[in-house]
Amino acid sequence: MREKVLIALLFVAVAAAELFPNVSAQQAADKAQQILAAARAAIGGEKLKSLQSLTVEGEFRRTMGPMETSGSMSIDMLMPDKILKSETMNIMGSVEITRIEALNGDKAWEDQQQSGGGMVMIRRGGRGADPKGAEDMIRNEALKTALGFLLTTPSSLPTTFTYAGEAESPDGKADVLDAKVSVGPDLRLYFDQKSHRLLMLTYKGKRPRMITNTRTDGPPSEEELQKRIKEAEEEAAKQPDVEYQTRFSNYKEVSGVWFPHTISKGIESETNEELNITKVKINPSIKPEKFVKK
Repeated sequence: MREKVLIALLFVAVAAAELFPNVSAQQAADKAQQILAAARAAIGGEKLKSLQSLTVEGEFRRTMGPMETSGSMSIDMLMPDKILKSETMNIMGSVEITRIEALNGDKAWEDQQQSGGGMVMIRRGGRGADPKGAEDMIRNEALKTALGFLLTTPSSLPTTFTYAGEAESPDGKADVLDAKVSVGPDLRLYFDQKSHRLLMLTYKGKRPRMITNTRTDGPPSEEELQKRIKEAEEEAAKQPDVEYQTRFSNYKEVSGVWFPHTISKGIESETNEELNITKVKINPSIKPEKFVKK
C-alpha cells in the first residue's frame, strides 16, 4: 500500500500573528475555544454531551518497512478517562499479533500476544527505552484517539489549545489550532471553516523503526532485546524529525453524532495506513474493569 499520494490537505498555513498582528495570548486561547465549540456542535452538540461510552470497530491496512499487513481494530472509550485500543494483524503470513494499548485514568499499559513462528516487536518512533517514555506515548495516542472521534481529551491529560492561524488548500480554508499536551509531542489540528469538522491532525516525531527476529528457537533474551532497541533508537535520534499526519474523512451520522469513517495516516506526503470504520456503538455497556491490566 506504500505509495505517494496527492493529499487534498496540503495546506499553506498563515500564522495567527500575520492575520491578527495585535492578537494576545488570551485572545488566541479564546478563539481556539470558539472553534472547538463550533466543531463539537457540528458533529453532535447536545448528543455529544450525553455520550458516556463508545465502541468503534474497523479494518485496517498498514505498511511497516518493506512489509504490508492488514487486520482488525477495536476501540473502547469510557468517559472521562478510559480508552482501550486492540488490534490484531497477520505478518509474514505466519505470525498473528494482537496488541493492546490502554489508558485507565492516570495509568497506561500495553500488552502484546502472538502466535506462529519467529518474533516481531513493534515500537513507535520516539517512545524511548524506559517504561515511562512508553507509557507517555500510550497516553498521547489515547489523547489523539479521543480528539479524532469526540473532539475531547481524557480528564487525566490536560491540554491547552491556541489559535494558530488559517491554512488553505485547493479544497478550501481551515482554522488551525495548536494543542500543547502534558505528555508526548504537541499536536496541530485543522478544522474545515465551512463544516467545522476536524480534517487533519499532525505532530512531529522520529520515523518508526521495527526490530524483527526470524529465529525459531524462541524470542531473544531481555539483554539482547534491549541492546537492539537501544541501537535502533540511537540511529533514529540521528535523523531529523518528520511530520506525522492523520486525516479524517467520510463522516457518517450514528445516533445523532457524526463520526469519521475513514482515517488515513502517513508521514510527510506518504500514506502508510488506512482504517475503515465498520461499526460504531454509542453508549454501550462497558465495565471499568476492562481497562485494568490482567
